[in-house]
Amino acid sequence: MIIHTLGPEATDSYAAAQIYNHQHYADQAQIVGHPSFESLLSNLTAYSQDYLLIPAAFKSTIFKASWGDIHYALLEKIDLMDCFITKLDPLVVIKRLNADNRIGYTHAATAQLLTRIVKNVEVQTVASKYLAYQAYQFNQAGYVLTNIKNVQITQHEQIIKSLTPSMVWCVYQIS
Repeated sequence: MIIHTLGPEATDSYAAAQIYNHQHYADQAQIVGHPSFESLLSNLTAYSQDYLLIPAAFKSTIFKASWGDIHYALLEKIDLMDCFITKLDPLVVIKRLNADNRIGYTHAATAQLLTRIVKNVEVQTVASKYLAYQAYQFNQAGYVLTNIKNVQITQHEQIIKSLTPSMVWCVYQIS
């Protein structure tokens, strides 16, 4: 049994796959983390009979599609087998106090949330909230929406919002 999802291990998707593996397969399934859902969804034929774990909040700026769009577009390639709910690791919006820009990094699924919390932010999306923090650090951006476990707050940063949402996860068998 192989479960494909978004990697690396620091992502909410990978954590959800670990929970599902533990609850349903006594930790005997293999979890494969992919660099993006887009790369995974573009290569489904390579994973015939394996499983796909994806959040109901999935959104792709590359595909210009949401989970619902993907669900219906791939009806002949994936079969919905199960759904479950988990709490996500706490999310935080961090402001860099000495930033000279209004750029904010996050995943496409949380882009609108970031714009509701930070007015006039220039949102840049990446493949995961984990990568959002990496881009925020590398580019010295003004804001990031990511998981608290991904960050190390410095004296030049401030958490301006914390959230602990639940997520619906969908498990598909790949045809």
